[in-house]
Amino acid sequence: MPQAPPTLILIPGLLSSEKEFGLIGHSLKLGGIDLRYLHVEGYCDSTRGGTSTWQEWVVSALRALDAILPVDRPVVLGGLCIGGVVAAELALQRQARVSGLIMMSPTFDYDGWGVPWWYQLRYIAYAMGLDRLIRVAERDPFGIKNERIRRWVQQELQTQRQSAIGPAKLPLWAIHEAEKLMAHVRDHLDRIAQRTLIIHSRLDELSTLQGVEAIYGKIAASAKRMVVLEDSYHMITIDNDRAEVARQLIEFVHGR
Repeated sequence: MPQAPPTLILIPGLLSSEKEFGLIGHSLKLGGIDLRYLHVEGYCDSTRGGTSTWQEWVVSALRALDAILPVDRPVVLGGLCIGGVVAAELALQRQARVSGLIMMSPTFDYDGWGVPWWYQLRYIAYAMGLDRLIRVAERDPFGIKNERIRRWVQQELQTQRQSAIGPAKLPLWAIHEAEKLMAHVRDHLDRIAQRTLIIHSRLDELSTLQGVEAIYGKIAASAKRMVVLEDSYHMITIDNDRAEVARQLIEFVHGR
């Protein structure tokens, strides 16, 4: 009998959707990959009225993951931005079922060149309990170096509730919970044993390459590699280097 194609399960960024992978999904399927997306209740719901904690995200993600995991073979789990951090936590909790981990533009700290100075004031909002009231608007360059794609996304942000980079505004409570998840996963990187691939752009405006290199160094896996892109900003799955991202994912999932 022919061997079943390897399964790749992808998790989008914070309060975003599988639209983030729309420009590479076809290439991944042509590359012989059984591609699936993980919808995480609370984490992926941009129109959700209430709030949820990062622990609730993990519980929901584990439930969703267990529902779609093939019973006969392990899978590769990946994510973009905070989705990569979620994927890392799931890999920690499903060591036997997750054979590989992919983190694309992983964000463990908001320290990039595009983060405005006033963003540090969020800690005051956290302390005062205002994070449930404040929403942070996406701003130019929207994580995209390619000007044509940037204009397309900007139009989506104005006309649709969910764009290729997520919602037009992120509630501050969700960012706060994401930072708690970052800290938790950062403390357990020395337990990640699965082979790991990190793809990050040198020009990422949200999270510096230096910071991600430090994260890479803490991962315990002996089989790991880091790919540095040169012609994209944060949203590498839809920016100039998206073909290279797809190629790297295909090779990694196939074990090459």
